[in-house]
Amino acid sequence: MNQLHPTRATARRSLTPALSALALLSVLPAAPLAAQTAAPAANNDEVVVLSPFTVSAESADRYHAGEAISAVRVRAPLLDTASSISVITRDMMDDLGPTRVFDVTRYVAGVQEGRGVQFQDRMIIRGFETQNGARTVDNFLQSADADNIVESVIDRIEVSKGPNAILSPAGAPGGSLNIITKSPTFKQQRSFLATVGLFDAQKYMLDLAGPLGDGGKFAYRLVHSAQDSDRYWDDSYVRNRTLAPMFAWRLSDKTLLTLKVIGAEQWLSREPLLIIHPDVTAATKDPYFAPGINPKTNNGIQDWSHVETHSADVFATLTSQLSEKLNLRVAANGRYYYEDSDQNFLSTPGLSNRYNPYTGELTQDSTWALQNTALPHNATTNRYVPTFSPFFNPGNIPNRGDRQDTRRRTFNFQTDLVYNTMLGNTSSQTVAGFGYSRQLAYGRGRTGTMPGIDLSQPDREFYPTYGATFSFFNRNSYANTQLYVNQRFGFFDNRLYLTGGLLRYSTKTVGANVLTGATPAVLDDDKNLWNLSALYKIRENVSLYASRSINASPVIANNQPLWRSGEQDEIGVKSEFLNRKLSVNLAYFEIAQTNVTVPNPAYQTDPTQPQTLVSDLSNKGYELEVMGSVTDNLSLIATWSHLKMRDALGRKVRAVADENATFLANYRIAEGSLKGLAINGGIVYNGRRAGDIPDGNFTQLNVVKQVSFYLKPQYTTTLGFSYRWNERYHTRLVIDNVLDEKHYISVAGGRVTGTGITAMPGRNLRLTTTINW
Repeated sequence: MNQLHPTRATARRSLTPALSALALLSVLPAAPLAAQTAAPAANNDEVVVLSPFTVSAESADRYHAGEAISAVRVRAPLLDTASSISVITRDMMDDLGPTRVFDVTRYVAGVQEGRGVQFQDRMIIRGFETQNGARTVDNFLQSADADNIVESVIDRIEVSKGPNAILSPAGAPGGSLNIITKSPTFKQQRSFLATVGLFDAQKYMLDLAGPLGDGGKFAYRLVHSAQDSDRYWDDSYVRNRTLAPMFAWRLSDKTLLTLKVIGAEQWLSREPLLIIHPDVTAATKDPYFAPGINPKTNNGIQDWSHVETHSADVFATLTSQLSEKLNLRVAANGRYYYEDSDQNFLSTPGLSNRYNPYTGELTQDSTWALQNTALPHNATTNRYVPTFSPFFNPGNIPNRGDRQDTRRRTFNFQTDLVYNTMLGNTSSQTVAGFGYSRQLAYGRGRTGTMPGIDLSQPDREFYPTYGATFSFFNRNSYANTQLYVNQRFGFFDNRLYLTGGLLRYSTKTVGANVLTGATPAVLDDDKNLWNLSALYKIRENVSLYASRSINASPVIANNQPLWRSGEQDEIGVKSEFLNRKLSVNLAYFEIAQTNVTVPNPAYQTDPTQPQTLVSDLSNKGYELEVMGSVTDNLSLIATWSHLKMRDALGRKVRAVADENATFLANYRIAEGSLKGLAINGGIVYNGRRAGDIPDGNFTQLNVVKQVSFYLKPQYTTTLGFSYRWNERYHTRLVIDNVLDEKHYISVAGGRVTGTGITAMPGRNLRLTTTINW
């Protein structure tokens, strides 16, 4: 394990480790990426064929893209796709200046914030949190690593909602993020961007791209970015560095080879100590913190407490038109990821004996035990009786140090063939492919003893004494193969599309506890996954559709091999207006998933508890999404969703609101003395959300344990101004939390820190200047 110096200097290392990690990838097979079609060089008369495996670089509007590739890895108009796919354009990202991916995906219907705001790009899609493998990058599924995708390398984001048996067979049933990274371009472009602000700012990006030589055969791109910024909370910070060289070779007018290397490092400070007040119950409309907790400071969490990640990805993609009807994609990806963390965790007592056995309600400062109780007439009976027992002492809050390191080596290979033809008056598209993925990984850690935290002296500095032996050491691996075919027929001049897909998923997933030497848990099994859909265009710009899809993910939970399976039924209507620059979509869906695995909140404070809770969940709801332009100057997004997300016992699922709505608009002045000025504003509404998940299902008397508190409905606001001086200079001012509504509990996964609980930060101002040349 790397030795971590107990100061914030740890987070100031160079990019060297990530570049060293790239060298380690040389032991893996060559790696790939979803290539984007290159435009011909200005002095080249060849006509470059647009690959069906990539989307056009042009969008219908700043906020509306007409195509996506996330259905079956093949480009298709959204209007002709019988599923819900929302696209976040690069223009929208530029308007909002996101610190993390969720800052832009929050405007997509059905997307909510997941637990915690630090890492894993956590978010909730249609009620299901995406942490367990629902992020794909250039069509390759990534593990639930702690790092976030750095915005500087992103070209666009496609949010595919519902289980996807082909793009993400092991993803969450609520949906997947398919992040499309930037690519080399045969048109020269160079830009430098710098951002300063109150917090979550202080970064720069250099983006260089263009042709190599005069023959129109080669192109490059080089993206470099860095950020070193304080966060809103005292002694909290976010730091990252990214270096991404890319190369494209147009072997012919029909064949393109793209190579990308993305090296990244991130340092994220641990969130502050936060504990819910013991008087807060499910009936409390606006939950609040315990006495002595300052939502603006770390409250005794040490400033050396952080998560540090290093990753290196190599992507290689070859796309080729083999004939007029047949196209090929061959792609591979090698990823090396390692994580070193030195963190400060609470060790407060568990809550299992603090639930009222008769009602299932949590009593934070009382424990319950069976006692012999006197009754009238000298009778006695055994009853559960509460005893006052404060959950924590503000002058001596138990805590510990955790040093962990995680290593993952992953290799992915994909090959796809798409065959388009006409069978009489019927169009036919057949997409067939093969995928293979292999990962070797381990995670291990040590526990350190520390003095208790005294909230009256929150700035005391100390460092844990770590033991010589590991407190945990787990190894895991998987080898997955996927063989699929997806067939679509178009009838009546493509007014009616019928589509069916089948995927054979084979896995050998292994989890082993090195310390105990127990027999490894092994899932060596196969699954047949499928999807069916029908779409009818009642007009050229209006489609009705219905679909059914399933997926499944192999997982080892608490040393038990499981299939986590999801299925969805969806019906909807899609439409495009105003020259197809404005889309209006409405969908109804029903989702169910078995063996949902979520971190056990009790494990964060008591490592002897099961690390994972397993349950079955179901959800159904409606979504309305409007994206695009209503005039040449005004682009907007407006969404509304209504969910009914419940677990098998009818309880609301933590962090999931039933009612959600968003609105984002951008108005640009094209004429007059204010020409070049643009204004954008957004608001996000999330309804009442469960703040925690009970540590079990039933009390000693078989009464269902209840959610102990709920978050109040929340509004999140942003306002932006931008001015484009000319083609070279562009300045943006972004104001987050415009009304400065702060310090309330905005996100929570439990009653104590370490479960994702977060206080709303105050107003933030960020100024960005871009120079193009």
